[in-house]
Amino acid sequence: MAWAGSIFTSASVALALGAALVGCWQLGHPDCVIQTWHTFLAYQVVNIFCFFFNCYGKILPAVASSTLYISLLSFAVILITVPAVAPTHQHAQFVFATFINNTGWSSGGIAFIVGLVNTNWPFACLDCATHMAEEVHRPERMIPIAIMGTVAIGFVTSWFYSISMFFSIVGDFADIAATPTYVPILQLFYNALGNTAGAIVLEALIIATGLGCMIASHTWQSRLCWSFARDRGLPGWKFLSKVHPTLDVPIQAHFVSCAIVAAVGCLYLGSFTAFNSMVTACIVLLYISYAIPVICLLIKGRNNIKHGPFWMGPLGLFSNYVLLLWTLFTLVMFSFPYAMPVVPGNMNYVSAVYFVVVLIIVVDWFVRGRKSYRGQDNRHAEAEILQNEVVIR
Repeated sequence: MAWAGSIFTSASVALALGAALVGCWQLGHPDCVIQTWHTFLAYQVVNIFCFFFNCYGKILPAVASSTLYISLLSFAVILITVPAVAPTHQHAQFVFATFINNTGWSSGGIAFIVGLVNTNWPFACLDCATHMAEEVHRPERMIPIAIMGTVAIGFVTSWFYSISMFFSIVGDFADIAATPTYVPILQLFYNALGNTAGAIVLEALIIATGLGCMIASHTWQSRLCWSFARDRGLPGWKFLSKVHPTLDVPIQAHFVSCAIVAAVGCLYLGSFTAFNSMVTACIVLLYISYAIPVICLLIKGRNNIKHGPFWMGPLGLFSNYVLLLWTLFTLVMFSFPYAMPVVPGNMNYVSAVYFVVVLIIVVDWFVRGRKSYRGQDNRHAEAEILQNEVVIR
């Protein structure tokens, strides 16, 4: 579930970056009409470009640090520039008290819930740091700090960013939503600055941050693939579980994961709606992957495990139940159609995505997995046996 969610996450990031690149080109060339294959090609270029950064493990810390600083720099530059140069500003009532429902749902509540997919997406990958546990010093302490730091920085920056951008909307909101560049924030920049080059520069800062996110997403999906293959949980586990001796990365797992992302992108050529459903799937599948160990923890007993440095006691138990309820909520509500009335062109096909993923998992389990899979305890036992054999020899 987690690996499928990471694949779909990488695909959604690649599409967002591809659309942004094509949008910048279209803004600079107004006569250009964006075709589906333009965005598809940009998608593949982004995926291939970011692939190479994960081929050498020692540069990843520098890439991660650079991305953080670029993200904070772009936040500061955009936050100051756009409101400062916008010729007009929206009223506070529009920003804080106006609810625009363009979904066709008669219920504003349902429209709001369906729209939560967009705000959930940036925070969908919080488990990314946990899959680097074997490569991090003192992971029991550093990984929770990384996760909580992500949430804190993300909340503060996105809150102020969103509010300032809404105040900086020039003209009618509907014009921004129906932008010819298919990138509303780029159109917002252009309307506020009145300058094509300036808008593209600001969007380039976002794209640079997004490329760092894509690189991190590649790291995440490759580690998931490698670690699960190491437990013989995937077909071809002998090939996928190897770490390159000089590059210091699981290069085979990385290559296969990126190849699957490239293949998933082909779906965009057939149906944008079907591809968009995978964005929803990346959110919910990851929630399910979080819920499974929480369920196991509650069954085993929270006090029957060794407590870590961030043990929260009763508050932690409450958080566990909140996670399970929220997972169930998103599984149901995020499967609703994005717009009404429902036609094949706007249908939410995420249920079909769930079905395909579960079908692949079940078939693999009965055909191969139940015979070859070994859990962590078995792996440690086998390692101990091998070590004893070496000592005896």
